[in-house]
Amino acid sequence: MKKLAIIGLFIGASVAALSLYAWAQSSDVRHYTVDELVGLTCEDIGQAHEQVIFAYHDAALARGSQTGSVETDLGLPGEEVLPFVILLRKVIEDNNLTGFDPAKPFFHSATATAPRLHTDFYAEASSVCATNPAMDAVEAMVQSARNLGLIADPANP
Repeated sequence: MKKLAIIGLFIGASVAALSLYAWAQSSDVRHYTVDELVGLTCEDIGQAHEQVIFAYHDAALARGSQTGSVETDLGLPGEEVLPFVILLRKVIEDNNLTGFDPAKPFFHSATATAPRLHTDFYAEASSVCATNPAMDAVEAMVQSARNLGLIADPANP
């Protein structure tokens, strides 16, 4: 009887430890640094961007199943962790693009309206990347800035 109790206790402790480990892993969200993103293709940036969005969404659902309530934003990440926006901000800083307010978001949200220049740059960069998935993402963003007249085109000074 004592052996059976010890075995049961051991199995219970193992299940609890595995459950705790699985719960902790399910809420892990991968955050990228600029250095990790530089050099990736548009396709790779798109996949990383999607991965971050889905990870936040999945983490919110996991928290919801644990707490019994679901967040109203469905776990949407802030744009400061979105790989595409991280690179856009790098291109803005590296090329000293004027007209961008770092305090303003790229997207329209319930609390703030994105400046048109931000959304135009995001849309143009998205378009260039969508039509050239194998292109280096930073180069696509620089090309987008040229297309919008934010950077002088070396071919047409």
